[in-house]
Amino acid sequence: MRIVFNTSFEESIRSVNRAAESMHEAQRQVASGKRMATPSDDPLGAVAAVNEHDALSRLGAYASAADAAAYRLGLVDSALSDVLTQLTAAQSATVSARGSSRTQADRNAASQQILAIRDSLQADINTKFQNAYLFSGSRVDRPAYATTAPNTFSAYQGDVDATRIEVEPGRSVASTFDGAAIFQGGDPEHILDALTTLATAITNNDDAAIQVGVDAISRAFDRATAAQSAVGNDLRVIDDGRIRTAASKVGVIARLTTVEDADLAQAASQLAQSETSYRAALASAATLGRVSLMDYLK
Repeated sequence: MRIVFNTSFEESIRSVNRAAESMHEAQRQVASGKRMATPSDDPLGAVAAVNEHDALSRLGAYASAADAAAYRLGLVDSALSDVLTQLTAAQSATVSARGSSRTQADRNAASQQILAIRDSLQADINTKFQNAYLFSGSRVDRPAYATTAPNTFSAYQGDVDATRIEVEPGRSVASTFDGAAIFQGGDPEHILDALTTLATAITNNDDAAIQVGVDAISRAFDRATAAQSAVGNDLRVIDDGRIRTAASKVGVIARLTTVEDADLAQAASQLAQSETSYRAALASAATLGRVSLMDYLK
């Protein structure tokens, strides 16, 4: 009887422990909503979860890159819009100064307006984001065009190597630009110097030199328009990429849910069953504990 009692008691304890473990696991799943507590619960599922989390991290990085690129391009687009506005104003000011009916005071006023427009254009082309010059190519630590003396400007200080940001696999957009391609192109001088020369021509009523300046403004306008169109294309690339990234994220989250998340209805049912089993195991153990000393000594 002693051997039988010992065996029964040990089995009862094991039953209580098994029931307690089952109840604890069901409680964990209901509380956390997760199917796995450790990778050993489902090694294959754990590997799949790691891969999906890695994919989710990459998608998040692309989304952040797209946001940063969109903000930069928004600044560039705004600067180019002002460039076009200023160049249009320069054309109007020049037209207003031409003709035999214009007085010297009219010409002087138009000349000063041209110089003010020139200075505004310099501010536009030297637009910065977080201390990085956006129109200096890869040489973002320096302005595209610096003032070297009154009414005198440096040559282009950047380079042609515009940097790019990858916003989704295999697709990138510009994050900095070649300012010389916009302000000079194939012209013999950049538009800042051309406007300085134009202001002098207006003051002196030099119609031939004024026409040279008008032509330079027209070419600069065309270059700025082309640059703004390229920015618009890049912004559309970002918008399209955001849609694809969001769709991919939905798919990854759905797969993660399948791998990681518990079936809460099933977990709740299992919790109720395990609680019943646990109480039954405890009751059985308690019954064994009431065996008398005389029964044990038989």
